[in-house]
Amino acid sequence: MSEQLCNSCQINNETKTAISWCTICEEAFCEQCDKCHKSFKFTAKHKVILMQEIQSGNSNLKISEVLKCEEYSSKIVEVYCVDHSQPCCNLCAQLSHRKFENVTSIENPAKGIKQFNLTTTLIKKLDERNKELDEIIAKRKDSMTIFEGTSENIIQEVSTLKMVVIDHLNKLEEKIKFDLASSKKHVVMKFTDEINTFSSYKSVSANWQSVLNVSIEQGSDQQCLMEVNRIDSKMTILEKEIEETIKKMKEMTIKFVPSDLIEKFKSIVESLGSVDIIENKFPCTLYIGGYRERLNFRSGDIKILHRINAAESGLMSAIFIADNLIITSYYKSNVAKYSLNGELLQTLAVEKYPLDITQVDRTQVAISTYKSNKILFVDISEMKLIRKLDFSDLPVYGLCYADGNSFVISDGSTLTWVSSKGEIIKQKPTRGNSFYVSTSDMKDCIYGDGDNSVSCVVGDRTNFTYTNEQLSSPRGIGIDFEGNIFIAGWSSKNIHQITDDGNLIRTIPIDTFGIRRPWTIRFAPNSNKFVVTCSSSGIVVLCEIS
Repeated sequence: MSEQLCNSCQINNETKTAISWCTICEEAFCEQCDKCHKSFKFTAKHKVILMQEIQSGNSNLKISEVLKCEEYSSKIVEVYCVDHSQPCCNLCAQLSHRKFENVTSIENPAKGIKQFNLTTTLIKKLDERNKELDEIIAKRKDSMTIFEGTSENIIQEVSTLKMVVIDHLNKLEEKIKFDLASSKKHVVMKFTDEINTFSSYKSVSANWQSVLNVSIEQGSDQQCLMEVNRIDSKMTILEKEIEETIKKMKEMTIKFVPSDLIEKFKSIVESLGSVDIIENKFPCTLYIGGYRERLNFRSGDIKILHRINAAESGLMSAIFIADNLIITSYYKSNVAKYSLNGELLQTLAVEKYPLDITQVDRTQVAISTYKSNKILFVDISEMKLIRKLDFSDLPVYGLCYADGNSFVISDGSTLTWVSSKGEIIKQKPTRGNSFYVSTSDMKDCIYGDGDNSVSCVVGDRTNFTYTNEQLSSPRGIGIDFEGNIFIAGWSSKNIHQITDDGNLIRTIPIDTFGIRRPWTIRFAPNSNKFVVTCSSSGIVVLCEIS
């Protein structure tokens, strides 16, 4: 039983966990409301049961033999109106049902009611409805976890985008600095050469001035005449040289001219992107009007719906999303979207050797690529690549989305848990053949654990290890909505169907599907449809259990 909320608090738009249930009011109460309920004289004697007892199945809940009338709570139900199919008290019978002749004692229609088909059907309907409601609650919780994880991913993506822009601007800044330094060096050298040249001119001129002053002050007239003639003739030559040098000089300044694109960037780029809430049809259906007939997954016949020639050869993986089948092809290096009628809708070329695919949210999948050791994120609705995670030193083979915000990567003899940002969380060694990994509730982990074994672990605890000599080289693992596990035996050419606690149900020969060797197997959510891929022929078989 899922967590019950206090009905009284819900009226006031508050959410508090209920601790008790009143069998008369048929309402759940939190601790505070339970005290109020017991304090009122009118409700103090009501039969109240602890929710913990109900959930554990240990409650002593009994239906009172004295049934109160729904219309007049102070009256006891004694008769039954057959025309209205309604139990009522004598007062009801006189006031509301007096025109109807088919009013009888309550004991008559009640005889054998526990064995009536209506009762057994209603029990089955309630059981089915409770399972469906638990399923919806679980899906909502998963969706909330995924939504929160995706929100964190968006924050990281925006931060990464910002850093990309900043890194690019930093590179442009460094280039400007380099160009500026180079230009500055050239101009400064030119200025220095010119300063040195004119300093030389000044030295010569100053020396001549000194010599002439000494001649005037201390020399004879004849000596002064000779120096005047000598310096005057040289002065003419020097002035001409200075004039020629000045003509060659340029006045140099420096100016920064911003790029037109940078100026436009501030006005054009007003945001890094947009945050869109994508709403799709909720992938769960309530079967109104009757309980859903449970299929016999353990012995039901397998019907081939479609055989899809997805590639000429090579390894393939497949997954159901909404009303589509998404297939990765190792041979074609692409991901393709098919309708459930086997019609090819769209393809997207990706990096070489895509091996496995897992669903991240309603429209996004993650794809593992062999040899390049990357995880590619693809939007299936638009068939476009969103981003990549690069694990240069970590082999990436099988892939499974788990815990709402992390992945399990499998490769031969090692399982690695990584965050959605690419950080390694933990690793676990296996006994080999751990090429594919699956999960039934995003918490456990089911994987090949040796040549003829499969293990299921939760955290550090092993739930079970299934071993069978008729199973060889386990590969893909599928799980139906009842929790039964289907294991593709690649070398043994069969599929082993086991219970959720590791007991063999049946072995299905691969001849049933008309393919050579099974590779991956996946079930559509809440459906009897599943898909099996072949490791060599490039054929994908869409099936259902009938």
